Amino acid sequence: MGYTTLLDILGASIVGGILLLNLLRVNGNLIENESIYNHDKNLQMDLVITASTIERDFNLLGYVNDVSLIGNNQNIFNGTTNSIRFRSDIDNNGSIDTISYYLSDSTALSETPNPRDMILYRRLNNDIPYILANNITRFRLTYLDSQLNEVTPPIGLASVVNFIRIEMRVEDPFAYDNKYSEAVWRRITVSTNSINRI
Repeated sequence: MGYTTLLDILGASIVGGILLLNLLRVNGNLIENESIYNHDKNLQMDLVITASTIERDFNLLGYVNDVSLIGNNQNIFNGTTNSIRFRSDIDNNGSIDTISYYLSDSTALSETPNPRDMILYRRLNNDIPYILANNITRFRLTYLDSQLNEVTPPIGLASVVNFIRIEMRVEDPFAYDNKYSEAVWRRITVSTNSINRI
């Protein structure tokens, strides 16, 4: 009777150990999924806030309440693949504002673990540049004509631009299991840079 009892105890210990290891693995997966979910949620919230500001400003590109303030002049002063400077009456106060968006280099955030993240700046007139987002890994502007053909930067006052394709990617500054969470936002906006004023 002692021999079978010993085998029962040994068998129960092995089965219990297997069950315990499975429970620990399930717990680890739950913690990993919760961490990834929270990182993704925070990242997407940051992206929505940044995209809302960009969308608002680009929707107002070239807007004026009083057409005589701009006349037939173009509205994009300078446009490259990762920066733009345009004018608009952004706050609808009757004076022309200059809005700039530009990207830092990757060394600006060298203290974060993510080697690709950069700062997206927004500047209104001659104010101090505002850090709009500090987890941008891609901010690309593509300028298009009325046929959706690319217009080669640099874009200036003489360039005819009908649409601007905006692409932005953000990544979490901290990796989980050597993977960075990311979110992407893309939009095509109408530019008033080539619309003739009456």
